[in-house]
Amino acid sequence: MKQETIQHKKAFKYYCMGLNSKEIGKLLDVSYRTIQNYMSSENWKQKRTPKGLPLQVYKMHAKGKSYEGIAKELGVSRSTVYNALKKYRLQLK
Repeated sequence: MKQETIQHKKAFKYYCMGLNSKEIGKLLDVSYRTIQNYMSSENWKQKRTPKGLPLQVYKMHAKGKSYEGIAKELGVSRSTVYNALKKYRLQLK
């Protein structure tokens, strides 16, 4: 698989986790404008599942991880973890 295709897939995965273009660019060592170009050309907003980050947080929490542990692993704040878990639970209702 081409390196560029792998980079696109990683970038989209990070996007589904809830990261913004600047954060994704730093992780992949490319400019945030490159990530924004990927976003618009591949229409990521429509492709993204609404359960991205909340589902991942829920799975980690179900395994017994603390809010702080989840936040450290995903590189987000504890309040983001709390809100994502709350959002996921509301989706189940």
